[in-house]
Amino acid sequence: MGLFDFFKKPEKPIDFSDDNVKALTKLSDQLGDILIKSGYGYGVDYLSQIRLSADKHDNERFKTLVISRELFGGSGAIWEIWIEDIELRKQFNIIFCDYIDLLKKMGVKNGRINQVRNYFDKFEND
Repeated sequence: MGLFDFFKKPEKPIDFSDDNVKALTKLSDQLGDILIKSGYGYGVDYLSQIRLSADKHDNERFKTLVISRELFGGSGAIWEIWIEDIELRKQFNIIFCDYIDLLKKMGVKNGRINQVRNYFDKFEND
């Protein structure tokens, strides 16, 4: 234990309450449906891995999967896909914002997640 470790606040575990896991499952399914309809089915498997780690209350795996380039990275990340169908794109944006808000509510803290969420806020207001 280093000197500065003393001043760090202990990290809170992720809140895997039944309500949160149910909400995560529902949002994952909704996002998955849109991804399949839009030709991005590869993202469904990744969202399923996140959901399964939440079902198992696997704190470390859940964080690793959520804070990843596959979900919140750059080109090719799930948040950055382009959906041609305008209505599906609007649905995706709304549901993905709800997904991010739920992750934050569950206790995931990461600057990149906040950045992506702020991007969607800006996008909605333009």
